[in-house]
Amino acid sequence: MGKVYRVLDKKLKEEITLKLIKPEIASDKKTVERFSNELKIARKIGHKNVARMFDLNEEQGTHYITMEYVRGEDLKKLIRKIGQLSAGQAIPIAKQICEGLGEAQRLGVVHRDLKPQNVMVDEDGNARIMDFGIARSLESKGITGAGVMIGTPEYMSPEQVEGKEAGQSSDIYSLGVILYEMVTGRVPFEGDTPFTIGVKHKSERPKDPKELNAQIPEDLSNVIMRCLEKDK
Repeated sequence: MGKVYRVLDKKLKEEITLKLIKPEIASDKKTVERFSNELKIARKIGHKNVARMFDLNEEQGTHYITMEYVRGEDLKKLIRKIGQLSAGQAIPIAKQICEGLGEAQRLGVVHRDLKPQNVMVDEDGNARIMDFGIARSLESKGITGAGVMIGTPEYMSPEQVEGKEAGQSSDIYSLGVILYEMVTGRVPFEGDTPFTIGVKHKSERPKDPKELNAQIPEDLSNVIMRCLEKDK
């Protein structure tokens, strides 16, 4: 994408988030059209655990996306700060992500790039999923490029690694990776290159999270491993 700013919308009289679209992406008219179409779909999601997407605009040749500003910190920063979250800390956040994701799935919307960096935890401890519609917009020809993955390798489902169409099960798999990282402090698969990580997502079974954090309940560990199954 591009740089991200917190700005004041004079019409709405509230702070919003503004994301610039890189010129090499915005120069592709089909991609810009795709952004517009995907954002129209994403705007249908009205849920307390999903940040609102506003619009795609252009000023002096610069394209940008506006969305709700969530005051807080992203889940990735929270994990880095705390390390392993306790079950008492992780479960409420997980439930809220599931509720937001459930509403999106009810409307037939797939995120495609679900990761802790795209989950904001606001000042009241509420989880908000960000960036619905953006990953889908970048999947057009000419943006992915040969051998380049759209998404974040550590959180990609096996089918996304293979270049297949992402579906609701893809978001569930990515959710499993997030839950795993929350309670263990690490992602299930790591590697030196995106390719190496992708191969592991396709072919390896992750270590049981209870082996890395004996304090988490068995039921929670089972839910995480179920999300991370290769074939659902």
